[in-house]
Parts: sequence; structure tokens; C-alpha cells
Amino acid sequence: MYQRLIINDLKKNKLTSIGTLLFMTVNAALLGLVALLFVNLSGSIDTLMNVAQTPDFLQMHAGDIHEEQIMDFARGRDDVEKVQICRFLNLPNSQLQIGDKSMDGNMQDNGLCVQSPEFDYLVDMDNHPIYPSQGDIYIPVCYRKEYDAQVGDSVYIGSEKLTIAGFLRDSQMNSMMASSKRFLVNSSDYDRLFCLGSEEYLIEFKLSDGSDYSAFTTAYEDAGLPGNGPTITYPLIRMMNALSDGMMILVILLIAVAMLFISMFCIRCLLFTQLEKDRSEIGMIKAIGLSRKSIRGLYLSKYLMLSAVGTVLGFIVALILAKPLSAQMRQLYGDTGNLAMTYVLMILGEVLVESIILFSISRTLRKIDKASTVEVLNGQGSFGKKKNLWIPTCIITAVSVFMILLPLNISNTLKAPEFVTYMGIGDSDVRIDIRQMDDIAEVSESLGKELTADDSVSDFVLMRTGNYKTKLPDGKSVNLLIENGDHKRFPVRYSKGSYPKADNEIALSLLNAQELRLSVGDKVEVFLQSEDGTETSRTCTVCGIYSDITNGGKTAKGCFDSKSDNTPVIWSIIYLSLKEPNKIHEWTAQYQTKYAYSGEGIKVTSISEYLDGTYGQTIRGIRSASAVTTILACMVLFVVVLLLLRLLIFRERSDSSLKKALGFTSRDVQKEYMRKVIAATVIGIALGVFAGVVPGQSIAGLFLGAMGAQGFKFIISPFTVFAFAPALALLTVIAAAFTGLYEIHSIAAYECLQSGTGR
Repeated sequence: MYQRLIINDLKKNKLTSIGTLLFMTVNAALLGLVALLFVNLSGSIDTLMNVAQTPDFLQMHAGDIHEEQIMDFARGRDDVEKVQICRFLNLPNSQLQIGDKSMDGNMQDNGLCVQSPEFDYLVDMDNHPIYPSQGDIYIPVCYRKEYDAQVGDSVYIGSEKLTIAGFLRDSQMNSMMASSKRFLVNSSDYDRLFCLGSEEYLIEFKLSDGSDYSAFTTAYEDAGLPGNGPTITYPLIRMMNALSDGMMILVILLIAVAMLFISMFCIRCLLFTQLEKDRSEIGMIKAIGLSRKSIRGLYLSKYLMLSAVGTVLGFIVALILAKPLSAQMRQLYGDTGNLAMTYVLMILGEVLVESIILFSISRTLRKIDKASTVEVLNGQGSFGKKKNLWIPTCIITAVSVFMILLPLNISNTLKAPEFVTYMGIGDSDVRIDIRQMDDIAEVSESLGKELTADDSVSDFVLMRTGNYKTKLPDGKSVNLLIENGDHKRFPVRYSKGSYPKADNEIALSLLNAQELRLSVGDKVEVFLQSEDGTETSRTCTVCGIYSDITNGGKTAKGCFDSKSDNTPVIWSIIYLSLKEPNKIHEWTAQYQTKYAYSGEGIKVTSISEYLDGTYGQTIRGIRSASAVTTILACMVLFVVVLLLLRLLIFRERSDSSLKKALGFTSRDVQKEYMRKVIAATVIGIALGVFAGVVPGQSIAGLFLGAMGAQGFKFIISPFTVFAFAPALALLTVIAAAFTGLYEIHSIAAYECLQSGTGR
């Protein structure tokens, strides 16, 4: 009997049933998609890092090393399981070409290496270690799409030619947020090409389980071992790997939560509409003695069936959507390797969200108990207080606008030139990197004189980075990468204090300040090298803390005079602005061509190109999520407004009939509804814009704050926030209103004379 009643009810209430099924499917699909993407990302990264045996501690070093000193240190540590020193031949990007595409504009530090002997393996697309033949080269998989590279294509290094034998995954440097990329070659080719680049070293350690990374880092620095470059640990490598696609998954999760809220409300409205229509039938069932629990069970059985169908459909939709959204992570990290567990977690996530919806439905069905049998038999009574549905219309519109704006605002922020101030980089037009050469200081000075004579340059500043030994207030010694220069020009964003103004002041990146437990006003002792090689100490006050997510987020800024400080310069950076910013690309192209074949490690890049090279991978993932959520938000908003209008028209059918009896036309009644719809929508849009900018900014800031970008603020596009999203929401609501208000034509003037028509 239940089965027959449910089937008849589905046939009778097709629109209500389809609407409910739609919401259940969308919720199951979104949460299933989040579970699938998260498990795939986390599992594939773990699988890759386990197969590749990623080092727990990595010290990059440019300069001479004494290998025996490093080995002695490792032998004296109980927490060291393995140690190795890998060579990395850093090449000028101007000398690199994949196929017919030059890498001159590439922002990464690209170079050659051979397969690691003990761990930190470079693996192929099946996650197996690669051992190239002579004349072959394996290129990072992240360059396959960017340079349209195919197996068999040629890679040119200067005048030398190698053949692409395949693509590699690098557990350390897969992410574009890692500043270096390794190309794998045979050892004989490495030796042959050695003269074309400058060699650096990767000093790597595998530590025993449960080792303290911070304690090991301190011990390494206290031992005076090579440290002329960034220090990276296993957790930081994993974070960089997860960050790009993790941001996209976070956006989808936030949308899924918003969607669950909308769905619970809409299904509740649909259920109230059906109960209002079924009042007489419910009264008859009560009159023949069926218990309240049995009546609730009858309705709940229908929603259980719809939920089961929605779970299956949601599972299928999630698999379809996951294919394009996870393409990037599959390419970079491979498959998770445990599909069964992935599907189990997907189903558990979908069952959880469906259970929440069913619990809400069960509570709503208890309203049946409040209406007496006599009242419902006469078409009177109510299943609860009739609430003002214009308020929910306003709220649903606000949530939909929020769903549209959040991913768009994050994407616009990451690609805005001003975002560099959260990266520890000055807000300039162009960035010039000077690295991998013996006379960096002299080349920097020479280039500075050239820029001074360039009439198209409005302003520029030269920054020199060196590795300084410092002593903390507790007596501990640490090495700090300190960038020296005039930080007043092209300043970064400071969360506390300001830039160093004197040579006895120092500013710290957020992650450095947290790890060293220093704040503004604390004192640190910095050791400067004099001309004769001796060290002189200088007590410096921490004057500011700034956001930085470059070089592992652990940097510092100072303004030591180069005349009194002869600490070796590891690299130099020049930030500059042009008198005519619209000619940035022409200017950078001119200087790129000038230094393309000079043999000097000078890289000229516009800030927009720098951001695309660093965050392009993340931005593309968020754009994909944005497209999905925008379509979903519009679809949901259309259905919700349509359903709410149907409920309102049904409730006020007698009032509308009376207006027609008094001489008002259907068009007049429709105009009245349309005015109310637009008023509620405009208020909802205003609330949605506010939510998308203010709370949305806080949510994104929590995530970026973990990376070192504190005090995060959206860099919004006025067109997106105040035109595109509001217009899209308003047009969607108007389309839904025109569709729903067509029912007004079916209301007859005489209906107001009949009883039980919805009053």
C-alpha cells in the first residue's frame, strides 16, 4: 500500500518531487566531490612523497662545500638515517628552449640534475624512478601543457640538443609555488653541459620518525654548515604541494555548506506546500484511525526513496565533475592508489549530508500533529505558523551571490599585481632577478647605473640578499636570509610595525617571527662581515613583521650599509616602476632580449608575469571551481525563487481571486508580486555582496594566514562585485519570477467565494 501511495504522490506532485530530488542530488554531488578531490589530493601527494622518499630536511647552497664536514655532522646525529649531497646545474632561462618555445620569460629557476643515489627520486608518470639514457632528457610534468611538449620533441640548451624521453614528477618541486624546477639527464650529459650553468648543491637528510625539525635545523645552523640558500622541511614541501589544488577544494567545501543551508530551507518550503495541498487527504487518513507516526512514516518513505536516488545521482555527477577538476592534480601527483577507500569516503560524505536533510524533513513532518482532524477535513487549519517568505527569498539571494563572489574574489586577488605585497615583494611594475654568477654585486651596481640612465624608468631600488648569522635573546644562533636596501620604496605589507629605517633595525617575516618567538621591539644580534673577513656584531631591534610566502616564508629585511657590510651577496633583486606603465611588456621584452644570450643570470619579468608563473596553477583551479559554483548558484536561485513564488501564490490564491473580482487584471497582480520579488532580491544582493567581501575575506585570510600572508584583504574587481554578480542574480530572479507568476492567469475571480482555498 505504501508503495502505491508513494508512486501516486510522485505522479501527482511531479514538480515538487523533481525539485526535492534536485536539491538532494546537488548536495550529494558537492560533498561527494569535496571528499573525492580531498582524498585524491592528500592520497596522491602522500603516495608520491613516499615513493620518491622526499627528504625531511633540505638546505640549498650556492658556493663551495666540504662534504666530509657534512658527513661528520650526520654521523654524530642519532636522528639522521640518510644523508646525500645532490648537484643542481642552474641554467639561464634564456638558454633553454622546449620545442620551438623559448623559456626566456619563465619565472622558475630551471636546471639539470642526475637521479639521486639514496632518496629524493625523480619519478615517471607511473611513479617509478627514472634513469635516462645518454642524449635523453625528462622535463617537469608541469611544463607539458605550458610548452605543448611531447615525447620525442627536442630541448635546446644553448646550442646543445637533447630529446624528451618523458615527463617527471618531482615531489619537492612539482608545485609552481616552488621556485625551482629540475630537468633529469644522464650523468655524462650533465658533465658535458656543466660549463653552460652554475652549480648549486642540495644538502638533504632523511630523519628518523618523530624527529623535531626545528631542533635539527638549529643544530645544523649551530654546526656552521653550508647555508647559502633557503632551508626547506618536509611539512613545508607537503604544504606547497597541497596548496594549489587545496584552495580550490576549500572553495567548493564552502559552497557545499552554503548549498546545504539553501537546500534544507527549500525542501522545507516544498514540504509545506505539499502538506497545504494534501490537507483534506491527511484529514481523511487521520479520520480512519491511522496514527500520526504512520502518516509521518508515509511521507518520510517518499523522501527516503528520493534521497537514495539523489545519492546515486550525486555520486555519478561528482565523478563527472571530478574528472576536469582533478586533471591538474592527477598530472602532478598521480592517482591516490586506493580507489576503494576513495569511493567509500565519498559515499559516507553523501550519506552524511542526506541524513542531515532527512533529519530536517522529519522535524518538519511533526507539524502534521498540530492540525486537528476536523479542521483539515474542512480545508481549514494549518501545519504551523505561516511565515513571511519574502525574508527567505532575500536570504537565499544573499547566499547565492556569496557563492558567486567568493571564488571570483579569491581569483581576482591572486592575479592582481598588488598581491605581491603579501609575498614579501614590493608593489612594482617590473622585477629583475640577478643570480647564479660570481660577481653579483658588481653586475647589480652596473645594471643600477644603466637603469638610472634609462629615461623610461620612473623609480627603482636595488635589494641585496645575504645569509647572516644572528643570535637571539635566549642565546640561540640562527642564520637569517636578510634582504638589504631602501624598503621605503616599493614597501611590502606589514602586519605589525614598519620597514627598517636605520642600520640597527630589522624586520622579520611572519613565519620567522613565530618560529623564533620574536615580536616588534625585541633585540637580536646580527653579525656582519668586514673587508678583512672578520665578523662584527650589531644589536638590531625588530621594527616590523610582514607577510611573506617566498623562500619558505622565512626571510628578513634590513638596511645595512654596503660600505660597512661585506657579507657575500647570494642574489640581488631590482624592483622598478615605469613612467608609462602601459608599456611594461615592451620594456621587459627589450631587456629580456638584451640579456638573453649574455651568459649572465639576469631575469627580467613584469610583476603580472611573475604572479602568473607563481600562482597560475592555483588561479586556474579556482577559476574551474568558480565556473561550477556560478552555474550552480544561478540554477539553485532560479529553482528556489520559482518554488517560493508557487508557495506564495498558493497561499494567497483567495486574495488574488478577490482582487480579480474587484476588477484588477492578472497583469496588475503579477506587477505587485514582481515589485516584492525585486525589492527582496535587491536587499539580498546587497547582503550577498557584503558577505562575499567581508566574511569571505576573513575565510580566505584564515587559509592564507597559515602560509605567512597575515592581514589578508581582498583586491576586488569593482565590475565583478558591483555589476557582474548582482546583474547575474537579478536576471536569474526575474526569469524565475516571470516563469512562476504565469500561474496567476489560472486564478478565477469566483474562487474567493469558495471556502478552503488557501486562506
